[in-house]
Amino acid sequence: MTASYQREKLMILWTLAQAIKKRRHTLRLTLEEREMRNLDRFRQLASFVKENSPWYRRIMEENHIDPARCRPEDFPVLTSAMLRENFDEIVTDRSITKSGLEAFIKTSPSSKSLYLGKYHVVLSSGSSGVPGMYVHTTDEVINGMSYGALHRKIKLRTRTSFIGPVDTHDMGAAVMGLMSNWPQRLLFNTRNFNIAMPWPQVIAGLNEHQPKIVSAYKHYLMVLADEARAGRLKIRPILLESGGEPLFPHEREILRSTFECEIANSYGSSEVNLMGVALNDWDSIYLFEDDLIFEIGSESTCVTNLFNRSMPLIRYSFDDILIPTNVPHPRMPFRSVSERIGRSQELISFETGDGDARQFRTVFFDDGVDLSGVKRIQFQKEDAETLVVRVTFVEEAELKKLSGTNSRTEKLRQLIVSIRRHLDDNQLESVKLKISEANEGKVKPESRIVRSGRKEKLVLR
Repeated sequence: MTASYQREKLMILWTLAQAIKKRRHTLRLTLEEREMRNLDRFRQLASFVKENSPWYRRIMEENHIDPARCRPEDFPVLTSAMLRENFDEIVTDRSITKSGLEAFIKTSPSSKSLYLGKYHVVLSSGSSGVPGMYVHTTDEVINGMSYGALHRKIKLRTRTSFIGPVDTHDMGAAVMGLMSNWPQRLLFNTRNFNIAMPWPQVIAGLNEHQPKIVSAYKHYLMVLADEARAGRLKIRPILLESGGEPLFPHEREILRSTFECEIANSYGSSEVNLMGVALNDWDSIYLFEDDLIFEIGSESTCVTNLFNRSMPLIRYSFDDILIPTNVPHPRMPFRSVSERIGRSQELISFETGDGDARQFRTVFFDDGVDLSGVKRIQFQKEDAETLVVRVTFVEEAELKKLSGTNSRTEKLRQLIVSIRRHLDDNQLESVKLKISEANEGKVKPESRIVRSGRKEKLVLR
């Protein structure tokens, strides 16, 4: 191991320490101080992209945007389609090319492989149609992961585990891969588990490692709860961190009841990294507005990333629908939004019978329906006038504890009445309702993540 290589690795710890220090300082700023600082940083970013990005230079010249006086709203919204179409001109390193990235991905499937020796490549799931490709330097990945280091309250050598796709270009894999490398292992006692492994091996490995902090997609955490209640998983974590998809209140209660630990609901993306977090009883996600500028709309959200200069994202449009919340006693000096973050595609539409149409978002379905004790719920528009709902429940002993009902049959009857009332209240009396209990059978944990649900009229959560 060369001296320069060792210095480079040690710099990762230094960068993480400085990022955490900056976050703590931001928490002490007033709203006005933070907004002025972010505006100054944004104008520095605007000057940088005008100098280094042909696409942004053209946009700024066409729209007469002055870097010294501009604001984010002076720029056009950047969509994923626009990013794909203009990729080579948007990135600021001329050696980064779309064709080069595509070739690299084919030959380097692991997130630990760096494009051009310096860039982490992260792929989106492609749920909106075409998978996206995003590049981040190690410093930019560390800047994003420093949010997590703050709320995790990690002590030296705390045992942590990540469960998910490890040998893929995934943001979680990129972050956890950094934590498991030397010299980060001096701080983090990390053991990651590839979801491609046989599930019994994952459980055995967790029992051996005894992690205090477990990070995973929500679906994998729910499967861990199944394993714990069955007596096969025997760990006592202090924190479960859910990411990659919304964690609903009834699911949080199942996790908390099973593991009796703190639950973190992380909001993030392949494009940016962590974007917000909710802990335990916060009831809202706090947006990380020290490095990100959010513009919340009714059908989408625009985010400006102030720290990624490799692939600058100014007013990048997400399909995420954020609902601001009014918190009497805020836990962080940032805006808060509902934990039920929806997608514009997560709509089911039915005719009302009078020529009008009603749409409802499944992510907000439990606003009017008590889903306590429900482990999984699936919505499907079977035809023009039929809604099919399939549910799975926790075990009956746990069901009584969480919902007060004595049996799955009784809970199913309650759901039928409640869902019917919810539809009628939304002028969907003509919609036929079919609801049943689904048999999970021998479904593998990794098959529970539905990638295509947003494209089809099928939503699983």
